[in-house]
Amino acid sequence: MNINDENEIKKEFQLERIIFFTDAVFAIIITIMVLDVKLPDVVKPSTESEAKSAFFQVLPKLTAFIVTFFMVGRFWMRHLRIFSYLKDYNAPLVFINLLFLLSVSLYPFALSFIFNGGRIMQYTWVVYTYISIINFTTFTETLLTGYLIRNKELLCVRDPEIENVLRWKIVRINYFAVPAIFALLYCTVVFEFDSRIFFGLLIGYSVLMRVLTFVYYRNHKRDRITMASLFRRIKVGEHPAKPKKITRK
Repeated sequence: MNINDENEIKKEFQLERIIFFTDAVFAIIITIMVLDVKLPDVVKPSTESEAKSAFFQVLPKLTAFIVTFFMVGRFWMRHLRIFSYLKDYNAPLVFINLLFLLSVSLYPFALSFIFNGGRIMQYTWVVYTYISIINFTTFTETLLTGYLIRNKELLCVRDPEIENVLRWKIVRINYFAVPAIFALLYCTVVFEFDSRIFFGLLIGYSVLMRVLTFVYYRNHKRDRITMASLFRRIKVGEHPAKPKKITRK
């Protein structure tokens, strides 16, 4: 075995360590989140009606966990798609990936804030904290995607569709939109702006991103999840891994 082969084996091993570490962090985060979904200590149901009452008491926590679970899961799926193009790594990439994991690791804190905040919509700080963590994660994910796109010749396998698959045309809008959202949130809190303006603009931005996604990528069906796709049998030629062979340098 020559030194080039040894370096390739070492590089693949290091890449696997990065990916396994990332997956482990996601798994631990999801596990930690569910630990707070439990009946209150003061509730000891002994009858059917008491058990029903206890369930409805814990239902808001369970709902918040399920929503956050799928949100974290969606970030993991997008991270999986991003790293599926990775063939090499460097220190800046590892650092940005750690920033991304830092933002994801804040979700248990957001959930604990919700669980201990009483009625969720009664305390705007609970909602502001949750939205801030979502935007922080979106921004770090954008940094990660952008770094790979800019250095794709060095770090990624050769695929002319990489920018389309990662939806870079609209994802890069987050470079400007997320700081603007944080600035608007700061003004809403410090200068006591009407919170309805903030939430209205936030909803408008979400709708705009959906519209842009439809306009630019409506014919790009790679890895798209729909209800029909969960029950449809995929033909061999339709599988995203089959149409073309991707070569590594």
